[in-house]
Amino acid sequence: MKSLFLSAILALSPIAAAAESYECTTESYGSGGWVSNVMILGVDREKNVGSAFDFAIQEVHKAPIPVKFKKWSDNRFQFNWTVKGIQTSNSGSSIISYKVTLRPNSGKFTLSGRLHGSDNVISGSGTCEMIK
Repeated sequence: MKSLFLSAILALSPIAAAAESYECTTESYGSGGWVSNVMILGVDREKNVGSAFDFAIQEVHKAPIPVKFKKWSDNRFQFNWTVKGIQTSNSGSSIISYKVTLRPNSGKFTLSGRLHGSDNVISGSGTCEMIK
C-alpha cells in the first residue's frame, strides 16, 4: 500500500522530473514528534535543485514542493524547507521548518526541525534508498 501511494505521488509530482529520487525511512529522536516515518527527496545534480515530500507537505500542499538545496559535495546534500499552515492542537496552525543532510553514497541522513513558537525537539536520522 505504501509503495502504491508513493508511486502515485512520484508519478504526478515535481519529484518525477528529478534525476534522482530517494525514499527515506526515519527514526525520530526528539521528544516533540513532527518527524515523518517516510519521506521522499528528489535531486537534480546538474540543475542543482531539490524537492521533498513528507507528512507536513502532504497535509498542506498535497504534493511535493521545491526546497532550498545545497550540494556540499558529491556525497553530501542539504535540503531545507518550511511548511506554513500545519495544523497543531495548541494554536490551530503553525509553521514548521526542516533541514535534512543526505549522504547518498551511504544512504544515510540526519534531520532536524523547528516548530516555530514551540520548544519541541525535532530530530531524527535514517536511511534512504534510491528509487529512481
